[in-house]
Amino acid sequence: MKNISKVDQPLMTLSIAIILLGFVFVSSASWSESYHYTESAWTFIWKQALYVSFGIPLMLTVSFSHFKWWQKYTLPIAVVVLVLLIINAKYGVVVGGARRWLNIFGFINLQVSEFAKISSVLLFTKAFFEKRGFWLAILISSAMMLLTLKQPDLGSCLIIATGIFFVILAANVNLWFIGLGVGAGASAVIIHILNTPYQLARIKYWLDPNSDPLGSGYNLIQSQYAIGAGQLWGQGLGGSLQKLGALPVSHADFIFSIICEEMGFLGSTAVLLLFFLWILRALQICHSMPDNFARMMGIGLIGLMAVQIITNIGVVTGLLPITGVTLPFVSYGGSSLISSCIIAGILLNVSRFKEWE
Repeated sequence: MKNISKVDQPLMTLSIAIILLGFVFVSSASWSESYHYTESAWTFIWKQALYVSFGIPLMLTVSFSHFKWWQKYTLPIAVVVLVLLIINAKYGVVVGGARRWLNIFGFINLQVSEFAKISSVLLFTKAFFEKRGFWLAILISSAMMLLTLKQPDLGSCLIIATGIFFVILAANVNLWFIGLGVGAGASAVIIHILNTPYQLARIKYWLDPNSDPLGSGYNLIQSQYAIGAGQLWGQGLGGSLQKLGALPVSHADFIFSIICEEMGFLGSTAVLLLFFLWILRALQICHSMPDNFARMMGIGLIGLMAVQIITNIGVVTGLLPITGVTLPFVSYGGSSLISSCIIAGILLNVSRFKEWE
């Protein structure tokens, strides 16, 4: 408890509050689908409780270690993640046509791409801080992105790229090089989409979901029904009708739609405010860091979280094309929650800089 008191209290409080709120919303949103798949309304709730009970202590444990540990072990971590992605490419579990989960010990499904996001940020932070190893960082991160894209998971691949982008911004690299990199990356994404029929279909049905209301446009239409049904005050916690089978994966990718339906505009805005305060506080911590490694790493990780939050909310509201990106701290799933807790733990660790100094 003495060690916990030394970390940044506002950031720790916000992190735990969002995690616990997420558990409440998952419990409300998951019971119908849980009963459909497992004949028990409690299965997903108990699993999420297990993830939360592991994630919060993990976050606090990570906050105790010196942030320079991540610099020392960046390369071994990256190699392990890369090997897991390679294994996943051949032996991963296929769900909904995507091979995104690696089954471990027969009962743990690990989404390795969640940890590739963190690893890529660490690789580039180390390269810029030590002013060497750039080509190795580019090689390993590119391999991670290609393996993630092959799953296929364009959303996670782009989030990995944006995490690297924020590290480059924090490193004060020449704007011409940044512009060149962004242009090359955007061109690669456009070429990939134009040469991938199902990605083109996603764009088409995102722009006009009612052209295929029972097929490719179904999820977005049902998500918007849920958001609209919440109105100002919401239907009350547990009062969602869309979660009763109309909206698929309502406890995971579309959890924010259920929050809007049950808590209304005011409740969902409060959730967004918590995320905004979390990002703002984390940025304040990193901005005050005289240590360049801590500052670059922190900004890269905050960028990952911010982009993932924006992407998930953009998808469920129809502002962005459908992609399987979870809402950090909130969505159902162990890999998503644990990776978010690791990021929060690292940032809490950075907040103890004066003690380490």
